Amino acid sequence: MNKYVPAFLGLLASSSLCAQFDISQIQYWIGAGADTSVMVVDFQDGSATPSYAWGYLHNGGTAEDMINAIAAADVNFSIDVVGGFLNSVTYGTQEAIGGAPDYWSTWSGTSIATFALNNGLAEALGNGDWLGCSYTDFNPPLEPGEPIPAMAPTAIMEAASRTSLQVYPQPATYVLNLATGMMSNVDVLVHSVIGEQVYSSRTSAGITTIDVSSWPKGVYVLKAGTATRTILVQ
Repeated sequence: MNKYVPAFLGLLASSSLCAQFDISQIQYWIGAGADTSVMVVDFQDGSATPSYAWGYLHNGGTAEDMINAIAAADVNFSIDVVGGFLNSVTYGTQEAIGGAPDYWSTWSGTSIATFALNNGLAEALGNGDWLGCSYTDFNPPLEPGEPIPAMAPTAIMEAASRTSLQVYPQPATYVLNLATGMMSNVDVLVHSVIGEQVYSSRTSAGITTIDVSSWPKGVYVLKAGTATRTILVQ
């Protein structure tokens, strides 16, 4: 055998292993427009598949426009955004909440390899831009890792997502809506950040509306059954 062949095969194998996720691997595209962008969400939870990627078609806007559009289109994906910063993310059975114990960081780049921390979801979105979301303790901050393509919802994942909690609008001014899906007879508790209970109730399946117009402006922690959300009242 030619002495250079083993070296060439080794180099080829190495380059294959190092190949990075790119836009051609996206399976689930959302939106409409002439420009394309990618969103990567990494739960950093040590699971076999902690990181996922979606494609987004658009004509400009912001990173927040993209993540909201994806959350609206994908029934398995839900988010809470507080003051322009990503607070909590749920995808299927995976969930990560800001401060419990880590926080969501946001990154911008044109690929996995070029991610750099950005200033939040107000970042302008251009053609070819990537948004990264990574759950990290910031010691040091961990950028999103290699994702797998997010897939269009399946019946199994939709069933799982119907047990998750969605809270909107955020921030809330007059009312707060709780979409509890298939959950019924769920205890709902809301506490201020200093631990003072400001609301308690028991909800049924569907949407529950809470009047928050008299609540002091600030951040609250809402618990519905086993689900927890951080909410902002302004």
